[in-house]
Amino acid sequence: MISWLVGSQAPPWSYLEDLFQDYRNVAVYVDNKNIVQTVKVSDIDEFYTPFSVLIHAKYFKYYSTYYIKLEKMVAFQTMSEKVANHLIAKKGWRGIKYYYGDEFLGAWILYDCTRCREKQRAHLEISKFAVSEDEIIEAHLKIYNS
Repeated sequence: MISWLVGSQAPPWSYLEDLFQDYRNVAVYVDNKNIVQTVKVSDIDEFYTPFSVLIHAKYFKYYSTYYIKLEKMVAFQTMSEKVANHLIAKKGWRGIKYYYGDEFLGAWILYDCTRCREKQRAHLEISKFAVSEDEIIEAHLKIYNS
């Protein structure tokens, strides 16, 4: 029913909000040409289960999170171990770090927040700008504290 999105240009965020209004947890992943490659939906709120809408970090090289809606939390990906370690160490923050041997692949950074669509969107926007790791950390903390 939503498989028609795969292979198409990513629609506006507002369109996806309307389309997925009846789903608790949804993620839309795009490639570097902004073409939808994966759509995941789930009614299970836990982020660490196989049924989560979060993809494994090995795919971060190929796909970025275009849209994500989590009922009970905010989540965003990073490929910076420094960013992951700094934010996960903060009170109230959690994360899933992925390694291949000793090589850091990426991480999901999460915190509890019920129906925080604007914060979620703001976190995803940060990754679109080429800034230093310290600026990225500061920007995420500013959104969290807003």
